Amino acid sequence: MLTIIKEDNGSLDEREVIGMRINHNIPALKANNQLSRTNKLLDASLERLSSGYRINSAADDAAGLAISEKMRTQISGLEQASRNASDGISVIQTAEGALIEVEAMLQRMRELAVQSANGIYTAEDRKAIQAEIDQLNEEITRISKTTEFNTMKLLDGNIDRKSFSNNNNVSLISLSDTVNVGNYAIKITQDARQAVLVGNAIADFGTDPYGVPYTSTTRKITANEAGSININGETVEIKEGDTIDEVFQKIRDACDNVGINVFATANDLYDSATNPTGQPALTGNEELAGYTSKQLDAGDLLVFVSREYGSDQKIELYCDKPALCDLLGLTVAGAKAYGTDAKAEIDLSKSKPDSLFEKTATVSIRGNKVTVSDRNNFRMVFEIKPGTVSTRFTDAKITASDTEPAAGSIVDAGTEAPIVVTVLDAGPMDLQIGANEGQTMAVRIPKVTPQTLGIDKINIGTADGAQKAIELLDNAIREISAIRSKLGAYQNRLEHSISNLDVASENMTESLSRIKDVDMAAEMAEYTQKAVLSQAGISMLAQANLRPQNILSLLQQ
Repeated sequence: MLTIIKEDNGSLDEREVIGMRINHNIPALKANNQLSRTNKLLDASLERLSSGYRINSAADDAAGLAISEKMRTQISGLEQASRNASDGISVIQTAEGALIEVEAMLQRMRELAVQSANGIYTAEDRKAIQAEIDQLNEEITRISKTTEFNTMKLLDGNIDRKSFSNNNNVSLISLSDTVNVGNYAIKITQDARQAVLVGNAIADFGTDPYGVPYTSTTRKITANEAGSININGETVEIKEGDTIDEVFQKIRDACDNVGINVFATANDLYDSATNPTGQPALTGNEELAGYTSKQLDAGDLLVFVSREYGSDQKIELYCDKPALCDLLGLTVAGAKAYGTDAKAEIDLSKSKPDSLFEKTATVSIRGNKVTVSDRNNFRMVFEIKPGTVSTRFTDAKITASDTEPAAGSIVDAGTEAPIVVTVLDAGPMDLQIGANEGQTMAVRIPKVTPQTLGIDKINIGTADGAQKAIELLDNAIREISAIRSKLGAYQNRLEHSISNLDVASENMTESLSRIKDVDMAAEMAEYTQKAVLSQAGISMLAQANLRPQNILSLLQQ
């Protein structure tokens, strides 16, 4: 209640006079409002103390909530990324464990090749050694097909870049890590060829004393014809009384030991244009590589063909008895034939993106494998299958003594085969090693098989073959070691990534705690203060509620 009083000097004086009212208890209302505010703060303090968080709702701190939730997202992402990296290490360790066994088998194969290269071993001894090498190759193939993690194959080439060619006869065997995605153009001008020797016609078998013509099963070797044939160092002993069929069987067995196929055919033309398998045309069932009891005819030609391609393939054949040589269409003086490497060149005339080969790239060829190399460890290996280029060869006749390689004369060089190999980056395993989009690490594990290692056709049936096997196995061991080295680098990188992720998560969690977590000591002091104020407010509210009763005492007087 406001009262205005006029002083003696004429000035006005305002004075507040406490009125006696019972309809509205203003002091009680004020005490109640203050108590409500205190209790609200007390409730908030209780919530913080019970939850441990300073921010329990957006109303507590809108900006702080937005920042803390973003941090919480990052922390959970970092923790999962760390687990992802650990899983990646497990994948790499699984792959390397398999490669350790592959390398151990390669070391054993090399040991066997060195053993076979020793001149004290017979063909039968080397055959037994070859059997173990074949089994080891099969085991490498099995490991390649069955090594997996979480049902994902690791060594079959699915975790690597993919490639395809516009010519099915050209396939990409391996790529270095420095090969970029895109198109690579090459020209194939000649297929790799096998070593080929073709004999004269097999002599007429004659007739028996009764005038009945001999067949290959009845015609027997005479004492004058008995002798030996040497095929790539493998000696075939032809004994008196052997039938022609038995002689061919011995020749076939010897050829098997040295990696040569032998055929009987009336066709003396070696033609890849009409026969893309790279084998001479055969007549009937006269293929001696799959010899049966069917009779062979006089007039047939013996054809010797190396199983592999390239200039390091050779056939050297000697016969020591003229009568035996005449019977089989061979020559006493001996004959030699060598295969030829493919011919290819990279197309440097095409500019990007039609071809990504640099001007400094070089080509090396061995057999039907073409390797393109360049700076920065760039390396691509192609395999060119027979029939890529239409090239016609005549046979290398066995009747002359060949001191120079005679793989056949090219009759028609055919047509160049332009090839484009496209490399796609569709295969690597991407490990999510960060909390955000795009923070990945690509892991590539190349295909590991006897074919990609270049050891699938190792033959140590001869000392020369064993020497070549040593070289091939050395290359394969280097290849596996390089792959293991790359896997080790992956693992080391992932271990550092895990350490970095864990430290980042730790620091961000500390920052989040400063923003969102409550200081329990300070909050407890705040709570105690508000609790005392609440108790005081309750007491004062009780006193304020008693004041109207004092006014009623005026009415009682």
